[in-house]
Amino acid sequence: MIRKIAIESGLETLSATLFESSATNTMLLIAPATGVKQDFYHKFAGFLQNNGIAVVTFDYCGIGQSLKRPIKEITCNAMDWGKKDLESVINYVLQNFPSHKKCLLGHSIGGQLIGLAKSSIHMDKIILVAAQSGYWKFWTGYARTKMWFNWHILFPLLTSLFGYFPSKKVSRMENLPRNVAKQWRNWGKHADYMFSQLSANETVFEELTVEMTAYSIEDDKFAPKKAVNWMTEKYSNAPIKTLHLEPSKFETDSIGHFGVFRDKFENTLWKKLFLEIN
Repeated sequence: MIRKIAIESGLETLSATLFESSATNTMLLIAPATGVKQDFYHKFAGFLQNNGIAVVTFDYCGIGQSLKRPIKEITCNAMDWGKKDLESVINYVLQNFPSHKKCLLGHSIGGQLIGLAKSSIHMDKIILVAAQSGYWKFWTGYARTKMWFNWHILFPLLTSLFGYFPSKKVSRMENLPRNVAKQWRNWGKHADYMFSQLSANETVFEELTVEMTAYSIEDDKFAPKKAVNWMTEKYSNAPIKTLHLEPSKFETDSIGHFGVFRDKFENTLWKKLFLEIN
């Protein structure tokens, strides 16, 4: 059974989806990438459900079905996505599935925000997929210039002009609430990224000691390997297995930042992820 659920985050009522399974006692929670709706992960979630793993997906405040009023009225920032939204969904899983093995998968910013959600220390397994620093100097060549332009020119200009960041006009992503865009942009300008605005007692990066697997992707334009390694190292006390995915190993020309969750990898990458989760 697949059913919609509502989770209170302290900011907004979040829209979430529960893929129920009685076949095993394993539950996966997926923390999405920036501006990516939970629907994007639903084919992957359905695959896992069919193989006996229950899954919860959700939309952050101001994204997808969790956007319940005009985006200009949304006041949450990027930290809130971790400290309040992800934290609330983790607590929903802890309270409703106490006997399950609980696995948390963070894609891109989702993997960054895990360290801001204090209840993530109660997970049994954490998987990071292309979770990276957005500091512009991790990119090279033209991509570095583009990232500098994004953070220093494009984001402040368009956010000021529209009252939110109009991602739909420049990419396939969802529009971003004003304070999310501003904070994310500020992180990307600093070598310490999110830690430029965080003190140690505000995070649980160093408290996490659960088993982790971190994936980087060879042709990922949004998450260079060095940027992924930098973020992975912030989980300094967790036993971490790092895996670098190369398209040629999966008989394809491209995986990219989002490809891991596309159904063309149902018989390859998805089976590998299944084994990591289960």
